[in-house]
Amino acid sequence: MTRISAFLVSHLLLLLLSYSVKAQSVALVLGGGGAKGLSHIGVIKALEENQIPIDFIVGNSMGAFVGALYASGYSVDEIESLVKSRRFSNWVKGGIDEQFNQSYFFDPDAGWVSFPLVAKRNGYQNILPANIVSPVSMDYTLVELFSASSRVSQNNFDNLMIPFRCIASDIDSSVLVVLKDGQLSTSVRASITFPFYFRPVRINGKLLFDGGMLDNFPIETTIKEFKPDFVIGSKAASNYPPANESDIISQLQSMLVRPADYSVPEGLGVLIESKMGNAGLLDFDQAERYIDSGYQATIRQMAVINQQIGRRLSPDSLNMKRSKFRNKEQDLLIDTLIIKGVNAKQSDYIREKLNPTGRELELKEIRKRYFVLMADDKIKFIFPELIYNPSRKGYEMHLNVLLAEKFTGDFGGNISSTALNQAFVGLNYKYMGRVAGTARFNGYYGRFYSSVMLNGRLNYPGKFPFFLDLTGTVARKDFFKNANYFYEDPSPSFLISDEKYIDLNMGHPIGKDGKLSVGISAVNRAFNYYQTNTFSRNDTADETLFEFLNPHISFEINSLNKKQYSNAGMRLSLEMKYFNGTEKNRAGSSNPKSEEFVRYINYYLLRLIYDNYFARSGKTTFGFYAEISHSDQPLNWNYTASSLSAPSFDPVPEMPTLYLDRYKSFAYLAGGLKVIYSINKTVDFRIESYMFQPYKRLLNPGPNLQPTLSKAFTDPSFIASSSVVYHSPLGPVSLSANYYERDGNKLRVMLNIGYLIFNRSMFD
Repeated sequence: MTRISAFLVSHLLLLLLSYSVKAQSVALVLGGGGAKGLSHIGVIKALEENQIPIDFIVGNSMGAFVGALYASGYSVDEIESLVKSRRFSNWVKGGIDEQFNQSYFFDPDAGWVSFPLVAKRNGYQNILPANIVSPVSMDYTLVELFSASSRVSQNNFDNLMIPFRCIASDIDSSVLVVLKDGQLSTSVRASITFPFYFRPVRINGKLLFDGGMLDNFPIETTIKEFKPDFVIGSKAASNYPPANESDIISQLQSMLVRPADYSVPEGLGVLIESKMGNAGLLDFDQAERYIDSGYQATIRQMAVINQQIGRRLSPDSLNMKRSKFRNKEQDLLIDTLIIKGVNAKQSDYIREKLNPTGRELELKEIRKRYFVLMADDKIKFIFPELIYNPSRKGYEMHLNVLLAEKFTGDFGGNISSTALNQAFVGLNYKYMGRVAGTARFNGYYGRFYSSVMLNGRLNYPGKFPFFLDLTGTVARKDFFKNANYFYEDPSPSFLISDEKYIDLNMGHPIGKDGKLSVGISAVNRAFNYYQTNTFSRNDTADETLFEFLNPHISFEINSLNKKQYSNAGMRLSLEMKYFNGTEKNRAGSSNPKSEEFVRYINYYLLRLIYDNYFARSGKTTFGFYAEISHSDQPLNWNYTASSLSAPSFDPVPEMPTLYLDRYKSFAYLAGGLKVIYSINKTVDFRIESYMFQPYKRLLNPGPNLQPTLSKAFTDPSFIASSSVVYHSPLGPVSLSANYYERDGNKLRVMLNIGYLIFNRSMFD
């Protein structure tokens, strides 16, 4: 009996020993899949809850991002919170939270595309961009997320909380590159760089893209690097279908991406396959669904995993391991800026913009200045790295800078079902030294609007950065030609507005979205008009001329996400202008007043504009617009001249192209609501309604008579607008129905392809 007992005990011990040895080390393989790769978070969450140990992680693309976060000591809750945040969704799409509007840069124009005008030996540079998604926010965020881990691990991925590898593709040699050391942020960035979506990066002289191009499920790399006893593979995507002769995208995918083997060798591990249906590469708005899919897929395989893995890692042990690693992290204090790709003077300019005080800064302190720098039109791209210097016990921020082309051209305009067709061209020259400068020329030509503008600007960095700006503009609006088109007004009024000015400004930027500026301009304004719409070819028009000196001051914050038809952001503008000069009136042939009338006038104009997309619920965005304007401008010698010179309320893009006298007044309150329903990422349905309340409305006593004013706050006017807007890569395509209170057709339906944007007027 004793011999039998000993035999049974020995065999039981051998069985237990073999069971404990089996699967002593566990590797997690996280494949690529774009937004679907967020399912890996659910996989890790389920493994943690069931106390399954993870000894090694190998990831590609989004799997590299999720894996690097977990290997760096971020908890599942922290990772889940990050990827569900609006900030994350925006930076992976190049979205609005890090848009670099820089309202103090330049006024918006009608340009569709900008292209370099720099000849090379093999001809002109390709105008196609290196990426369709801006990587700027992503690059900086990766530095924020992983720089501390790089320091703790001493740039050796084996020293992370969990040993880690990520893979990338060497584009030149079509060889898979296994990244196991160096800057973790840069390695992850290389691994997630899908061709055409994101700009590639260089590591050790090699231009690297997404590892999924060569191996989207790096299980062979895992076995070679770590020799694990058991592998848990997480599959988030499948191979692309065969190329279609009519689909260029499918052809490019077949050429660029090698089919992957999504299998785990028999007896070595288990494959977890998340079921998520069809999803786009950048559909990160579905993060919660993808995470849950990975979690449920893992739970379905948990019986197999539990049977094969005998070890368990308790929550307390895991938390202790995480705390031990992360307690070694220190504040990201930057004491040195190393700027590459530019000369010494250009480096000084960049350094002055980033750290004008020269003191040691935390990374979070530099963030706003970094995005202000990225908004500089002289800079095309910056790739950041944060490298720890143990001898000084501080971080060096390395910036690899690519300057923008010195000479660029712009092309755009508007194609319309009305008379608002116009062409736009622009030429630009950019310079950077210790001071940066830009020279611009543009021209508009159309039936309604024609203009040329010449502008020069100097930007001075430093503790108190400022800019000097000189602009000269000549512009004409011909309301007569705009109204007399197809089915429009058969007997339009003859109204032409000409403006010429030279404007000198000095301004100070405030953050990345604001400016405070003061300036002075010399302005010439002329109106040619008939006071009625009954005139003949032989008649001559009345003419009113203004010559002003115009000192002005303005404050503006502008974070709107689009030049026109915005659906996010905010704009606050406050301006004060003073006009001092002369008014000349010359009577036309139909006017019995033959003498020229000249008088000296001066007046001020105060205007406040507030435009805010303040709330979003699902696919619906709500916006509020308000405008207050007040001027002590005197009445002109007749109603038409007074109405033409009065400030106007123009919240709908079409309104500046129409003579709408019911929305003009020397003082008024106006505002309205906007509701935007996003049908998809590029198509919006907009409904807008506004009320215009003049303080005292201009009353028309008849031709050749000075107008009178109504009682205060009577007779408001209303505006209603609905439109479907497609935000194409070149600009908006809009189908609009607009209602205005006016004589004749109150409802206007129009199709526009492009922008209804004009050169700045000193009176708008």
